Amino acid sequence: VCFGGYVSGLGYALLSANRPSWRLPPISDKVAHRLRWLPGVLGVIVVMIWLAERLPVLLNASLTTTITLTGIVAVFVMMTMAVALSIGRRLRRRALREDGPPPPFWTSLLLTATGTVLAISLASLLAGYVAFGSFLTKQVLWVVIILASAYLLAVLIEDGFSTLLGTSHREDSEGPSLRDQAAVLLSGVGRVAVGLLALILLLAPFGEGPMDLLQRFDQLRKGLAIGEAQIRPGAVLQALLVLGLSLLGVKMLKRWLSNRYLPTTELDPGMQLSAATLFGYAGFVLAVALSLSAAGIGLERVAWIASALSVGIGFGLQAVVQNFVSGLILLAERPVKVGDWVSLGGVEGDILRINVRATEIQMGDRSTVIVPNSEFVTKTVRNVTRSNPLGLVQIKLPLPLSTDAQRVRELILQAFADHEDVLETPAPNVFLDGIEGGNLVFNAKGYVSSPRSSYGVRSALLFTLLQRLHDAGLEVSSPPTMLLASAPQTAALQQPGAAEGPGAAATPAATP
Repeated sequence: VCFGGYVSGLGYALLSANRPSWRLPPISDKVAHRLRWLPGVLGVIVVMIWLAERLPVLLNASLTTTITLTGIVAVFVMMTMAVALSIGRRLRRRALREDGPPPPFWTSLLLTATGTVLAISLASLLAGYVAFGSFLTKQVLWVVIILASAYLLAVLIEDGFSTLLGTSHREDSEGPSLRDQAAVLLSGVGRVAVGLLALILLLAPFGEGPMDLLQRFDQLRKGLAIGEAQIRPGAVLQALLVLGLSLLGVKMLKRWLSNRYLPTTELDPGMQLSAATLFGYAGFVLAVALSLSAAGIGLERVAWIASALSVGIGFGLQAVVQNFVSGLILLAERPVKVGDWVSLGGVEGDILRINVRATEIQMGDRSTVIVPNSEFVTKTVRNVTRSNPLGLVQIKLPLPLSTDAQRVRELILQAFADHEDVLETPAPNVFLDGIEGGNLVFNAKGYVSSPRSSYGVRSALLFTLLQRLHDAGLEVSSPPTMLLASAPQTAALQQPGAAEGPGAAATPAATP
């Protein structure tokens, strides 16, 4: 009676015909209302099955009576489930005709499998195999009860861990955290445990009891031999624990180096980042080696595996390995470092980060270009800020030949001196490049503290110089122009006789 009440309560909870908002499985309201009678009937059937198995034994009934009672109960169970399947198929076809949302694939598969088993059970009963037909019918009901219970328990575990540990439902949460990851991980482990328990209960009627399954799992505990390595679950868990603790320790030490120790040294920020990155790589390799040792795999076996994979690495992962080694070279030799302004193959900008495989460069429009590390090793790279961080401001001005050159030189030097970003050392200077096209070409040079500010300072100085030259009455020369036009015919060509005479000059013939 208790188990029959559990089955009825489970069915009413999953259908929730009177409370659609409580319904967990994807069941439509029509199906729930049409099948609201099913949980109570299944509870009664469970009690009837138990009575049909126990009463003949207690009453010492004959074999004929026992077989007859078993067959009647099996027919009643088949009729009940056949009616439920018929209602489900009819509502499914109606939903398809009304262009409603198609039911999930697993429902169609479940209905087909249940109908097939019930048909085989009915054929067995009609053929006289009452025990086999009754067994199939009971197994269908048992499978439905186990799957429904496992589904409800899995949903309970997931919601429970999400509510207790998760932070996504809280208003003050900024994003996913370690608590969310723990909730997802624990709920996944719990659902796997529920699945294993359901599998044990489903296999129990076929003679595969819990003890048999435990013996099979005990064989896995003894280990699995792969070559000369013995892989055991305990050793694997130990290796994972060592790997996790080692990586956590490397991460904490790397953070301590970056935030506490390296800032107290005389290293520049780029070298500090390179040192922390190299320490992270070395720590990762050490953590992997320790975890392999904990798993029972010696480093000499890892060397054999590495040599076996060297051919594949040489052909398939050549570019990846090349970029990785190039990244180590960049961090060690430091031809470029974080913060440098570089130009490479049409890409020009500041280096943001040097990663394992590629380097991130921020362009002038704030976009980021990812360049493979091998490009910095095998190609020509222009590092604007490596050896000399000063920026050059160069201005060329063409002025007429009659311009007072000394006056122009004083105006240019005064403009450079008045600008606050122009350095006094090296001092600005003005050169006279020469005379081109009847103009004097002045070449003025000054220096600023960074190449990044050269463009802005040059623009500001041009505005100032043009204004001061205009106020002083000195105009910048315009570029020379050349006019191309057809020459008009002369009167001499139109009147051939006019050119005749002793003092007339010879006129060339007009070309056609």
